[in-house]
Amino acid sequence: MHATWIYAILLIAPLSASEHMKVSVCTQGRLTGSAVSASENHTAALFHAIGIDIDWSPCESAPIGDEAIQQHWFTIRLRDDRPPGTPDSASLDTLGQAFFSEDQAAYVADVYYTAGQSIAAHQQVESTLLMACVMAHELGHLLLGPGHAPDGIMRAGWDRKDLDAIRKGCLRFAASESARMHRALL
Repeated sequence: MHATWIYAILLIAPLSASEHMKVSVCTQGRLTGSAVSASENHTAALFHAIGIDIDWSPCESAPIGDEAIQQHWFTIRLRDDRPPGTPDSASLDTLGQAFFSEDQAAYVADVYYTAGQSIAAHQQVESTLLMACVMAHELGHLLLGPGHAPDGIMRAGWDRKDLDAIRKGCLRFAASESARMHRALL
């Protein structure tokens, strides 16, 4: 019986031990607070599922540059415009982008909420779920660097299968990505 309790404690301990990162969501444009909050909650759940907790902080308090990178403090600029430099016909193809320095360090990403809303409506996906996955994807880049995976949240483009997974709440990070993000936060 004593061994059973020890085993139970060992199983539970990793679930409570998690890494933390700070994220500030800076809204640029006319976005509702409830939509932003719902997207943050879904994003937090995606990271919590892999043992990383997000501490949401006000945009005004976010550090910049090397200080932000050293503190694992990331900024998501949630925008209601389209990506810069994209023609009108391609504006819905880009939902977000992370900005990297020459040494591949990054702490800022843009997420294009209006484009996400249009795609969500067309594909019959809840917009806050879609935007949460975009936010998670971009935060993934900020932790993992540039590059994409063949499937899951870090895939370059989401197809109908991925959108169905978003609808069901089961689009996830791969285990290898999770391990790499934990190492990046240590």
